[in-house]
Amino acid sequence: MYVTIAAVLTTAALAAGLAWRHARSVRRALVLERAARRLTEAAQHRDLDAFRRRLDAAMAEQRVLEAADRIVDDALARTTHDPQEGDTP
Repeated sequence: MYVTIAAVLTTAALAAGLAWRHARSVRRALVLERAARRLTEAAQHRDLDAFRRRLDAAMAEQRVLEAADRIVDDALARTTHDPQEGDTP
C-alpha cells in the first residue's frame, strides 16, 4: 500500500514538474514572440517614415520642375513671333 501511494505521489510530482516546465517554455516563447512583434512594428514605422520623406522630397522636386516648365512656356509664348506676319524668330 505504501508503494502504491509513493508511486502515485511520484507520478503526480513528475506530472507537475513537466507541466511547470511546459508552462515556462510557453511563457518564454510568448515573450520572444512579443519582442519580435515590437521590433517588426518599430522597423515598419521607421521604414514608413523614410518612405514618406523620400516621397515628399520627390513631390517637392516635381512641383519645382512644373513651375519651371510654366515659366519657360510663358516666356516662349511671349517671345514667339508669327512667321506669316513677316517677323522672324
